[in-house]
Amino acid sequence: MVLANTLLMGQNDTCKVFVKAIAGNYKGDCLNGMANGKGASKGIDTYTGYFVNGFPDGKGKYEFENGNVFTGYWRKGLKNGQGKFIYFIAGKKNVQEGFWKEDNYIGRSDPDDFYKITNHSGTEHFEIKKVNDNQVKIKISFYSAMSRYIPDNLNITTTTGQSAEENKGFSIYNYFTPNLCEISYVIKTSGGDKICKISFEILKLGNYEVMITND
Repeated sequence: MVLANTLLMGQNDTCKVFVKAIAGNYKGDCLNGMANGKGASKGIDTYTGYFVNGFPDGKGKYEFENGNVFTGYWRKGLKNGQGKFIYFIAGKKNVQEGFWKEDNYIGRSDPDDFYKITNHSGTEHFEIKKVNDNQVKIKISFYSAMSRYIPDNLNITTTTGQSAEENKGFSIYNYFTPNLCEISYVIKTSGGDKICKISFEILKLGNYEVMITND
């Protein structure tokens, strides 16, 4: 009975939506007198998706009065996260995809990512993780049969910083972001030599461990 008193489905004039352009006719989940959960609200504009405390929050579709449409993620009534914006200029359709933060478009890369893989081929497994300490360093290690080793014909290039061999691996110090690192090496297989490549871009300063495995 408590749930029935607080969670209402369907049309509810007392369920508030706090974004003026879509406030007016709301249908959906309601909690504590506010749109909460999945619903649709129509005013000058129309929004269909998820709400938290009366604001678009989560994944949803926002249709503007002028025909523009944004489909993606919201937070507290603002575009926030990955999305797709379709808009028209002089009758011509334009499409913008990528990431938004506090209603502003910031690009095609997630601003919360620490790194991104730009290319890889021939490697069986690799992992990049951020270590929680105050160093600015990229440590690169290679493994085969669970043991660290230096592969044949190894070549490591980095756009910033200095690289040094240490403890059967390599480390890059004093780098700046964004930092692109490209690695290539050769492993022996039953079919002959195999060229392996991996490249990644570090987007935020920190201490990273890169582990590459070929078994």
